[in-house]
This record gives sequence, C-alpha cells and structure tokens, in this order.
Amino acid sequence: MAWVTWRQHRLQVLATAGLVLVVGLTALITSLPVRDAYHHEALAACLPPSTRPGCELIVNHFRGEFANLAEVARWLILFPALIGVLIGAPLLAREFEHGTFRLAWTQGVSRRRWLLSKTLLLVAVVLVAAVALAGIAMWWRVPFDHVDGRMSPAAFDIEGLVVPAYALFALAVGILAGLVLRHTLPALAAAAAVFLGARLGVENLLRPHYLAPLHTTSAGLSASPGGGRNWVLDNVLVDAVGRVVSAAREDVAIVHAQRAGVDPQQYLQLLGYHRVVTFQPASRFWAFQGIEATIFVALAAVALAAAVALLRRRPA
Repeated sequence: MAWVTWRQHRLQVLATAGLVLVVGLTALITSLPVRDAYHHEALAACLPPSTRPGCELIVNHFRGEFANLAEVARWLILFPALIGVLIGAPLLAREFEHGTFRLAWTQGVSRRRWLLSKTLLLVAVVLVAAVALAGIAMWWRVPFDHVDGRMSPAAFDIEGLVVPAYALFALAVGILAGLVLRHTLPALAAAAAVFLGARLGVENLLRPHYLAPLHTTSAGLSASPGGGRNWVLDNVLVDAVGRVVSAAREDVAIVHAQRAGVDPQQYLQLLGYHRVVTFQPASRFWAFQGIEATIFVALAAVALAAAVALLRRRPA
C-alpha cells in the first residue's frame, strides 16, 4: 500500500517538499536585513518594561521599514491549506474519474482499510510539511514577535500548533469533497471554500472568546496594554457614565480644549473621559494555540469519519 500511495502521489509529495524548501530559503534570505536592523537599532533594549528615551521612534521605524515584508509573510497561511487540499481532494476523486477504484477495491482489501491506509501515509507527509512551515515561520518572525507579540492574527495564524492542525483539516475536507463530488476540480474548489469558511469563522467568532478577555482603563487618549504585544480586541473612549464617545464628539472636545488653551488630554480627564481597552494577553498564546488546534483536529476527525462511513455505503 505504501508503494502504491507513493506511485500515485509522488508528484504532490515532491511538490510539497519543494515548496517547503523554497519557503525555507526565502525565509533565510529575507531574515538577514530584519535581524541586522533589530540588533543594529538595539530594539531589545526598547522592549517592555524598558523606559529608554526615544524607544517609540526606534520601534516605529523598525515596524515601518519591514511592514511590507511582514505583510507578505501572512500569505504563509495559505500553504498548509494548499498542501492539504491538493493532496486530499484527488485521493478519491481521481480514482472515480479514472475508474481505478474498481481495481483497488477488488484486491482483497476493504474500502475502509484501503482509505485509512492511504490516508495515514498522506497525513504523515502533510504533518511533516506543516510542522516544517510552522517552524520556519516562528524562526523568521522572532524579531517581529519580540516587538509586537504573537497573539495577533498576523502571527498566530502562521505559527505554532495551529499550522499542522489547519493542514490536517484541509486534507480531511479534501478527501471528503473528493468522495462526494467524484471530480477533482470541483472537489478542490469545494474543499478550499469549506476550509476558508471554517478558518474565518473560528478566527472571528470563536478565538476572541476562548478565554474571557481582560480589560484595562486608562485616563489617556490611547492605551496599548502589554507594550503592544497583546491582542487588542477593542479600544474605545467612554465618558464618566460609561457611554462610548464617538469620534465626532471627541473631536469637538479636543477643539474646545485647544481654543481654551487647555491641554486636550487634561481637559478630557476633567470631563471624566477614559479609555477602556479589551484584550487577550500575550501570555495566553500557547493556551489559545492548543484550543484552536484541538478544534481543527476534531473537525478533521469528523470529516474523515464521514468519508469512511460514506465510502462503505456508497455504491461503486
């Protein structure tokens, strides 16, 4: 079974290995200027709880210099999905398209055993590739994570335990889509759509509430708890009775203070205005990683169980 699986999927496996290699080489090359700037500008001395003068300018300069590079790195989130879907969707769909399933299922091997044997081998390939991608991303983002933390989606989605979990889910959904649709291209499209919907749904609806968020109150016009490393969910200005102050209302108060020759921040404090920040602390990174990885592994298990049950009942 291992030899047959390799023969049928060797191009996808080799393409996956090539993709990981390209990502690794690209990360190595692009990390050089980032690490050089991080050490040259002595950013480590500006990390919280440091109060070193001029740190805000240094940190902002670093962020601005490499903002585009960090934004490009976010596209790494697509690679685990691509690996999983491109390997999973053709697994059954191609058998149906070419009619080879009749031969595969008449060799003394049950449909269930045939599917599970091939799936386990491909799961190993997908997980190894995804773990490698996660490791590369975590190594590449070290300077950025020191400055901005890992809780925001830009870092969270491409680091840690969730990356192999995403890939496993994409593989399982691809297998199920291939069984249901029996054609590779429609299966690829359907699996990609389901994966994207699940990812966005979990990120926007569930992740902010894995654990109860924390709140902090500041009398200033702005606040960034934890030196910017935390994942800020909400940052609003409220009045003395807790009502949210609109941007227009805040602007009117600031203009009024300026005309009166009063410091705007002191004036807002006199009015009882204060800022309430809702956030998930950086210390919860691994807890959130474990929760989200468990969710997607469970979804993958459901998809694979559905595929096995459907394969046993569906006529050839």
